Order: sequence, then C-alpha cells, then structure tokens
Amino acid sequence: MRFPFVIDPLPGLRPEHDTSVSLTEAAQRTGVDVWAAEAAGLVLVGGGAAAWARPVRINPAERRAGRGEAPETWWRGGAPERIRLRSGSAVLRRVDPPVNSAHLRATYILEAAVREGAQLFNDPRGLRDANEKLLPLAVDVPAPDTIITARVLDVLEALERWDVAVAKPLEGAGGRGVVMVRRSDPGLAALIGLVTFQGTRQTVLQEYLPAVAEGDKRIILLDGEHVGAINLRASDQDFPCNLAVGAVTEATALDESDAENCRWLHPRLELLGLPLWPGSMSSAGG
Repeated sequence: MRFPFVIDPLPGLRPEHDTSVSLTEAAQRTGVDVWAAEAAGLVLVGGGAAAWARPVRINPAERRAGRGEAPETWWRGGAPERIRLRSGSAVLRRVDPPVNSAHLRATYILEAAVREGAQLFNDPRGLRDANEKLLPLAVDVPAPDTIITARVLDVLEALERWDVAVAKPLEGAGGRGVVMVRRSDPGLAALIGLVTFQGTRQTVLQEYLPAVAEGDKRIILLDGEHVGAINLRASDQDFPCNLAVGAVTEATALDESDAENCRWLHPRLELLGLPLWPGSMSSAGG
C-alpha cells in the first residue's frame, strides 16, 4: 500500500523533532510504502488528483537526554513519479505554519482525491478552516485567558489584568516569534508594536501561567482515542515549551481531566473533519 505524505520539503525538515518526520516514521514501521510529495507537486489530470512524489526511507532519530538526535543522512529517496491519489490510498497532508496560498490550492486538489475515494487525514475543508492558534478557541478547549488583537490599547488593558502575558503570532509554529510581555517592561509600547507589526496584524495574547514550568502536555488523538502523549518542558534558557527552541520531552500519562477533554473534543473535531489531532491539552501560556 502506498501512503503519500504531502509535507514540507524534506531537506528543510528537522528530523529530531518535526512532526511530519515522526508521522512518516510511524507509517514506515507498519510496513506501508511511504512516499513524500510537496504542495507544488499536486496535479489534477483527467479530472483526477495525482502527485509528483518519491518513495522515501527514514533513518529514525534516537532520543537522548530528552532530545532527539538524528543521523546526518536521515532520509533516502527514489526518483519522483506521478502517482494517482485514488481509492485505496491513504494520504496525509501536513505543513508547518504559516499556511499560505500554496496550502489553499493544495486543499482544493486534495478534495478531488477524496471524491475519488482516497482516505485523507484530515478533511481538506477542515485543513482550510483550522488555524493552529484559533482552532482551540473555536472548539472552546480549556485555555488561559486569551485575546486576539492588533491594537496597543487592547494589549495594555489586558496587561492591567494579567501583569504578564505571552504573545504569539497567529501564523507561527515551533515557538517562533513567541515573546513574554510584562506590564513593567521598559519600552512596552515599542515591544507591542513589534509583535503586532505596528498595529497592522493580529497577535494572540494569553495570560502567562507560572504552571507552565511543569510542562505542556501534547496529546495525539485519532478518531477520539488518544494514541500518544508527551510532556514538553521548557529549557533553562527560555520559557516556550517547544522542541525547536530547546524544550525537552518527558514521558507522561493521561489523567482523568485529560481523558475527559479528549472525550469532549471528539465530536467537535469530527464536525470539522479532523480525526487526527496533534494538540496541546494543558497549555499554561508557553
């Protein structure tokens, strides 16, 4: 069975922590043939969806001291071929934010594959609608007090209540662009101007919760069932719980609160066509 992954270009991925690489490794362990394609390689031909893809083999990273270490040559690929995405194929689309017009075009072509009977994770419509930072608010999962704004006055008003906040770009990932903002910071207005692009771009602002020091539990759901979980603990040099900025992984287990959140989320994600959900279930503002 071919399992095409429509992902970011392999040479630019970081195998020690990139989710796309972990998913391809997991599929490879089941014995299926893993193929890698990029959004620009998707094709509509003769009314059907296809992809220019290459067969790949992943040399898995090893976990040492809470961090992944990958071999220098961590993937090998064959020659690209144009393959049909049709009934009998499982297709997974994953891309690191920021999502852009290329991602939008990819979802339209992948919808054609779904019409032909391909099993796609996740629904292309859900992929279009699901902004990584906005979706948790849309499905009302537990989260720190949050505002989304581009206005300096809104941020100042929030800091009057919270004193300390975390600002995150709406289209970021991997801890990029995440900063801590304090009411007492010198040059506060200038800092707010930087994170909001001088009041022209909305940013996510959340109350900082000191409990983030205990880590950020990431749970992977598939059709409402949890299939994996890790705890990410920030490094001593930074506060975000993101592997890309030095966080370490710890083994963890679900408590009853986590399990209840998973049960509560399932029908809401199902409505969006998102059976595969790799998300944070206990974010504390990092």
